[in-house]
Amino acid sequence: MGEMPVLSGMVFCADCGAKLYQVRGRSLPQSEYMVCATYRKKGKEVCPSHQIRNCVLEEHLLDGLRSVTAFAREHEDEFVEMVTKKKRAEVDRSLRDGKREMEQAQTRIRKLDEIIQHLYEDNLEGKISDERFVKLSENYENEQKTLEARVTELRRLIASEQEANINVDRFLALVRKYTDIGELTAEVIREFVERIYVHKAERIDGRRVQRIRIVWNCIGEIMPPMPQKKEKTA
Repeated sequence: MGEMPVLSGMVFCADCGAKLYQVRGRSLPQSEYMVCATYRKKGKEVCPSHQIRNCVLEEHLLDGLRSVTAFAREHEDEFVEMVTKKKRAEVDRSLRDGKREMEQAQTRIRKLDEIIQHLYEDNLEGKISDERFVKLSENYENEQKTLEARVTELRRLIASEQEANINVDRFLALVRKYTDIGELTAEVIREFVERIYVHKAERIDGRRVQRIRIVWNCIGEIMPPMPQKKEKTA
């Protein structure tokens, strides 16, 4: 089938999360396109095709890559501040949600301790049978074990979030390494891109419009500010 496309395995459906499959063109390379795996396997009733031509996707990626690297190179301090602020907000939100879930799980674990203790006392006093006691206590203990495992996992995630190092310096090192990106190569893409999400195409004012989101290595989704137009002087 020829050489592997440079974006193979890196493009995902923005709606269902499945990878986009490469479909070979029968004639010109411009006719090659990618399509949602869910659509191919289960049909449009489950997920739309999200079809996009390779040349369109690669052109958009190259423009985005040049834009973000140029901004990082020319406005390094502003770039670091922008990425740091965004990452800190994401970490804070993740920590807040994780801590809330952990507190709820710990409260339930303590409540289960009380329930199991009451069951034991009721069994001793003959209020519930041995069979009933065994069945109920097993159910509560299994729930407790599941919650304790989740609490352990949440603690690990919270610790890793708190210790996470924002890899802006690594991204800037890549920017310095590739001072002039003339074309997309597999090496450049693997260095800079984590994954790409393709949204369903829409018709807006009679034009086909399709949104594409790029997640960069080290810094996530970053959209550099549009350059301001210089005012004409008389």
